[in-house]
Amino acid sequence: MKFGQLDTWEDVNFSFPKLSKQTKSYLSALEKVAKPNFYIGAPVFSDKNYKGTLFPSETKQKDFLEAYGKQFNSIEVAATRFGTPKESTLQKWKDSVADDFKFSLKFPQVITHRKDINEVAAKQRLEDFLVALDFLGEKNGVAFAVMANYFRPDKFEGLIEFVEYLPKDVPFAIELRAPEWFQSDALQNEWQALFAENNITPVLTDTPGRRDVLSFKLTNENLFIRYVGDFSNPLDQKRVDQWVNRIIELVDLGVKNVWFYAHQPGEKRALVIEFFNYLLERINHELNLSINKLINYES
Repeated sequence: MKFGQLDTWEDVNFSFPKLSKQTKSYLSALEKVAKPNFYIGAPVFSDKNYKGTLFPSETKQKDFLEAYGKQFNSIEVAATRFGTPKESTLQKWKDSVADDFKFSLKFPQVITHRKDINEVAAKQRLEDFLVALDFLGEKNGVAFAVMANYFRPDKFEGLIEFVEYLPKDVPFAIELRAPEWFQSDALQNEWQALFAENNITPVLTDTPGRRDVLSFKLTNENLFIRYVGDFSNPLDQKRVDQWVNRIIELVDLGVKNVWFYAHQPGEKRALVIEFFNYLLERINHELNLSINKLINYES
């Protein structure tokens, strides 16, 4: 994900905003759990850079997803932005991973990147996508829609129609990107209320060049994080420490499911091992969990 990437982080303020009263109000209504579900993953499973690091060096390409599923318990499927997979493809995916594995599919851009996201053709493609999610069954995670940069608040009525059309009993997340969505507390409270009323999870994108999108306008039991980093940068450790502290706070308020997907430059994707192992060591300690660390087949 190139969204918000910067060549240098020297002038970036990585501090988190405080939780709003509205967010705390929504979360306080949830039933607290002793231990949250923690789902981790990356946006791809087919990267050859994983061979000899995240995967055993002899892993064949047809077995990449199976090898991925032995390390992670979830995946952000960014490739579905090009279209909804066929049932035969979905079946292969399901057969390659454990029963508790979750696929979080990205909405196809033929749905989200239209002048009118509610036009008939978009609704038809959306129906195809919903059928695919149903086919995944228990392996469906949180499907997420990344709205176009040009999808601005003047389309709010369209956003309402789009959100209200989605089935309420299926988990969905939406990422708003246009800066205008975050320029006033009143507007943020408005779309947060819309999401809360329709069981939509706001995507929290932690990326260096767009700190405004990390608004923490939570609405339900799901915390959905898209983390953009450069895992060779020492600042990543401080960023992870900050996330651990915030996750502890949110779990204490009522968050039940944490979805943490890490994005990084392609040539550095294997560094995701070091990144997640640091994160998991702290999470396991702070929340009394026992999530297995990733195996580094290079060592």
